[in-house]
Amino acid sequence: MDINPPYGGGRGFGGGGFLTYHDGGPGAIGWTVFALQLVLVLGVAWLLASIVLRGRPGRKAPATTPLAAGGPTGDPLDVLRMRYARGELGRDEYLQASADLGAPPGADGEPGS
Repeated sequence: MDINPPYGGGRGFGGGGFLTYHDGGPGAIGWTVFALQLVLVLGVAWLLASIVLRGRPGRKAPATTPLAAGGPTGDPLDVLRMRYARGELGRDEYLQASADLGAPPGADGEPGS
C-alpha cells in the first residue's frame, strides 16, 4: 500500500518536486508563476491606461508652460508682458518691473518720459 498516492487524497503531485504542496501551500515554482502572471497583467493594464489617457504611445504630453507652448521666448521682458496680459501684475508693477529690467522708454507701448 502506497502512503502518497500519485493523484488525489495526498500531498503533492505524484511524489514530490517543486510543485509539491507542503502543508497546503504552493511550492516555489507556483509562487514564481503567480508573480510573473501578476506582473504581466499589471503591465498590460498600465499600457492600456497610458494609451487611453494620453492618446497614442510616443506622443508628447501637452505643453503646460508658456515657454513650451510657443509663448514667450524666455526673455524676461516677454515673461513680464505675459504676466501683465494675464492680469497677474497691475499697471504700476508692470511699468516698474519693465524699467528695472532695462526696457527702453516707449518700447512697451507706453509713452517715453
